[in-house]
Amino acid sequence: MNHRTHYRCLRPVVSAAILLFVTFLCSPAFCDQTSVLGESGTEPTFLDVAYGPHPSNTLDFWRAPSDTPAPVIVQIHGGGFKEGDKSSFRHDVDAIRLCKSKGVSLASINYRFIDAAPIQDILRDSARAIQFLRYHAADWNIDKPRIICYGDSAGAGTSLWLAFHDDLSDPDSADPVLRESTRLYAAGALAPQATYDFAAWPAVLDIPQLVWHCCSWHISPAYYHIPGYEAYGKNGQKLRSELDMLSKIDRGDPPIYISSTQVYTPLTFGNLGSLAHTAALQWLADHKVIAPEKVKRDSGINFDILHHPAHGHMLEKTCRERGVPCTAVYRDTPPEKRTDLFAFFFARLGIPLP
Repeated sequence: MNHRTHYRCLRPVVSAAILLFVTFLCSPAFCDQTSVLGESGTEPTFLDVAYGPHPSNTLDFWRAPSDTPAPVIVQIHGGGFKEGDKSSFRHDVDAIRLCKSKGVSLASINYRFIDAAPIQDILRDSARAIQFLRYHAADWNIDKPRIICYGDSAGAGTSLWLAFHDDLSDPDSADPVLRESTRLYAAGALAPQATYDFAAWPAVLDIPQLVWHCCSWHISPAYYHIPGYEAYGKNGQKLRSELDMLSKIDRGDPPIYISSTQVYTPLTFGNLGSLAHTAALQWLADHKVIAPEKVKRDSGINFDILHHPAHGHMLEKTCRERGVPCTAVYRDTPPEKRTDLFAFFFARLGIPLP
């Protein structure tokens, strides 16, 4: 038998041995014993753990070195429920190092996007991720009551929805994960939306109803995966109520942090006319009808209705009216009154910072 024939005979055996070795390295038992993904550094302890039935229902987990059950701060990425990924949090090495040094574990999660599920189901993906963490509290050394969520944009709105919603636990569920609580210990919202009842946005943003109905009202029901006219019927009203964070705020909810630092521009007809004029000039410049320098933008005007500070103002106002502790930071908040997101979390957890 020459060496090539000998290699062909052994190749299946070698392949099987390699497969067994890789399987062993990735097994939960091995991970539990060695924390193979960098417990002492900033890489996740557990990577791409499935918390639900859908391929996008995955999370990363950083286990803090602690002799007692550790609180968990969960990051939920933004992206309009259309894009984004939990992997972005792995670059926030300062936050990871700080939390682990203080005995606080971390998680970041993925969820379905709007092309695969309506927003009312996407939000429950994140709720299930919280339940999954609590279900694994003993194995992962988690302090079950002290779970905090935060995120930006869509992640901010999701965190607020979890913070204000009544507990979604189902003690009679055949799925043991769903028997766990979804309640939070605190929530952080960076550039949030005040509600996912989009019909309420004209009141939140003080947008003229005519402008809203001409521009956006027909787009928002697509997030519910129902026709526009159904969003205003009986079933649509019930669905929108379920997604209205503002209506769910009550005294028993956890403290929240809001950061909404864009320019506050009243969305009046005059300002909206200026926006239309600028947009028209930009179109002409893009099509080489006019020179690009003819397009003049006013940096002091903001028409981002998704992240407009009016969302933050409405959230803060409603929280204060209903007795929910709220720390808010806006563009004009004086430096001496500004609180950092993680400083807020650590104060809530009773953990001193330098």
